[in-house]
Amino acid sequence: MTLSRLALSLALPLLLAACGQTSTLSRTAAPTTPPAFFPTDSYAARQAYFYSQPTPSEPLAQLETTDLTATTPGGKTISAQSADKSVPIILVHGILGFGRDEFGGVLKYWGGTFDIQEDLKAQGYQVFTASVGPFSSNWDRAAELYAQIKGGCVDYGAEHSAQAHHDQHDAAKCYPGFYPQWDAGHPVNLLGHSLGGPTSRMLVRLLEGGVPNQGDSALFAGGHTGWVRNVMSVSSPSVGSPVTDNLQVMIPFIKEVFLALTAGLGSDALGKAYNFDLGQFHLNQQPGETVDAYIDRVTRSGFFNQPDSALREIVPDGGLELNAFVGRSPNVKYFSWVTNATSAGLFTGWAYPNPTMNPVLMLPAYPYPRPMTPGLGNVFGSSPAGKVTYDASWWPNDGLVPSNYMDAPPNEPTEKYNGQATQPGHWYALGRLEGYDHLDIIGLLTLRDVRTFYRNQAAFLSSQ
Repeated sequence: MTLSRLALSLALPLLLAACGQTSTLSRTAAPTTPPAFFPTDSYAARQAYFYSQPTPSEPLAQLETTDLTATTPGGKTISAQSADKSVPIILVHGILGFGRDEFGGVLKYWGGTFDIQEDLKAQGYQVFTASVGPFSSNWDRAAELYAQIKGGCVDYGAEHSAQAHHDQHDAAKCYPGFYPQWDAGHPVNLLGHSLGGPTSRMLVRLLEGGVPNQGDSALFAGGHTGWVRNVMSVSSPSVGSPVTDNLQVMIPFIKEVFLALTAGLGSDALGKAYNFDLGQFHLNQQPGETVDAYIDRVTRSGFFNQPDSALREIVPDGGLELNAFVGRSPNVKYFSWVTNATSAGLFTGWAYPNPTMNPVLMLPAYPYPRPMTPGLGNVFGSSPAGKVTYDASWWPNDGLVPSNYMDAPPNEPTEKYNGQATQPGHWYALGRLEGYDHLDIIGLLTLRDVRTFYRNQAAFLSSQ
């Protein structure tokens, strides 16, 4: 399948939707002890192999699909009328995410051709959608999130900016504020998808703990306890993802996602409709610059390889360092949802993408046989810095993030939520959503309507 055919196949559900069309898998251990991590294969080699394979080479465990319309935390329905809707809900997107005015305002990160923000507003909730740097570090994203909620111009911190070799301010990032009265007496709830989860946790860390030598911004002063009531994450990489170990795969993957998103909007839509928000690095897209040229220029700049970027922080080695800094607040309740869109091979235990998984996610997720570099579905060996050893627990995934590492960071005690009274400072695992990939669960590039699911989450957050 060529790149253009792939983009067309991904655009078709969006076009149809715009027209109004509307369990845990068993697995076995790897048969042999894996050798050291193989040299990386090119994206083109993976693509050629993947599209030459009509079916998996082994029988698979039975496919399971969760009914999202009947899925609530703890299995208990909370009346929207009894929820405290005075506490705003801030939607925080993940890597590759975008704001409400991008893509011509037609395509929403939260909902796709449906609109989760406006649907929740119609239920009486105060809801705001953040738009932070899709490739920026969690520190930079948290600084942007703070300015968007509170109002004012972004300040990345003096010492941090000097160490990251970027500007402390970006004149293009000044905001009136979603909720200017935000303080301990007027808290917010944060709902993050993918990298939006770690970004939300970083914001809590900066607000409460503060960081010295960053200048005058109130964000880094510390002592802002009680400003965030709850943090809920959906499909979040609590310790990163092995997908990002291989930039030779990740960079072309990013290009394919953008081609898919812009397929129905015209060949030059990205330049008109998407903002990479890298002004602090002087890496704005130039007039007339194509997406390929722009991503190539950013790649040549070394941005993806330096520590102050999302791709470096969601490598599991970087994820461990991030978690060590962020920690857990004793004043905030943490909740998490897990997604899985794979089925286990009955012979090898490898995790194969379900037929419903978005094609653009299948390529990095597919379990490639030796001597090819493994995909996410059969990753083995060690992370690049050797801090993490991969085993079968990393194999089930949603196309981008390992399912077993979405609940909470390692060594963070987690409770299964069954409707019990919740306490600040605790992590609660809300459940596992089978049959939903990393994009399905936000309604992006799919015909699936997830609005009922997020109505249930809004009611739950507003009851805590």
